[in-house]
Amino acid sequence: MDRISSILLILIVYVVANEAALSRRCLAGSELFVCILSTFDYTPGKDIPVFELPVDVKAIRFIEPFSDVHGSDNEIQMYDRVLHLQLNSPEAIELRSSSTRAVEIAPNLAYADFSSNAIAEVLVPPNQSYALRYLDLNYNYRLKHPQALENISRLVNLETLHLSGCVVETIPQNMFENLNRLAHLTLASNHLKQINLEQLPMSLTLLRLDVNGLKEFPTSEMARLPLLEDLNLEHNELKELNVNALVQTAPKLRLFSIGRNPLKQPVLNAILDELNRRNIAYYNMEVSSDMQCGEHEVHYRGVCMASDFFLMKWTDWLELIMLFVGLVALLGGIAYGGTVLWKRYHMANFSVQTNRSEP
Repeated sequence: MDRISSILLILIVYVVANEAALSRRCLAGSELFVCILSTFDYTPGKDIPVFELPVDVKAIRFIEPFSDVHGSDNEIQMYDRVLHLQLNSPEAIELRSSSTRAVEIAPNLAYADFSSNAIAEVLVPPNQSYALRYLDLNYNYRLKHPQALENISRLVNLETLHLSGCVVETIPQNMFENLNRLAHLTLASNHLKQINLEQLPMSLTLLRLDVNGLKEFPTSEMARLPLLEDLNLEHNELKELNVNALVQTAPKLRLFSIGRNPLKQPVLNAILDELNRRNIAYYNMEVSSDMQCGEHEVHYRGVCMASDFFLMKWTDWLELIMLFVGLVALLGGIAYGGTVLWKRYHMANFSVQTNRSEP
């Protein structure tokens, strides 16, 4: 009996999902004020989709269809203003993993999640005002080209921007010049080799730069992040860091993640001692996973480091050998100099005694 009930339930779900896909209506059980739709094939300039949506829907969430009876790819190639208008101009949109190649920001859109797509273009027409406060573009590898990010500067109300996993190598010079409300910025898992803090908005409270290729974290008198509380620099190529200069740049810093960098033990100890002295945490005590190290890592003073952290590298051995050679040379020089001086002293003393003995 249970098996028959399960089969009937599956058939009902299949029919409902298929009917919703054909008529493009909200799936049964959608959240209050949120319409859940199955993805479908959409190419700008071709057939305009038609939807049957409740008038009070404020947000649209796309999901993969339960079945694909038409053999389509279910790819919304572009989220443009035509599609936005057909959806009754929602204030929030979540369109993930749909191979979307471009998005056009609508003026009334306040929340947008376009993560895990193939977006190469963010269209923000000029001379308009935009309500967008939250934009998630994580894991869109085609955003690596600087020109793909330039238009973001027009989203003046933006408060959260996610750009992790986008293979970004360079940040456009004027990308943040108008984003005076931006509080959270994530640029993790990119290919950044350097960062200019003077480009970043002073309104930031959280900044993630972990899993990049930063070899230094430049601070200067011109770089000011007066509201920054959370900074993550894990998994970079940092070999040293000036905590005093960092605190001058970010005086309100409360959480600073520094692990998984090629720091030598004395350098790391000095950094952690200074952070402790200033009551700045270097791991998130509210998230237990933040203290869990990987398979090839070691746990040291609350920080995860590479497993060879305690092992001496060939460069360290070379430094010790050079130091030893230098010490030997120094001692040899002192000994040689002392011998020469001793001989001269005896020669001078012998000469004086000889002169005294002569009549």
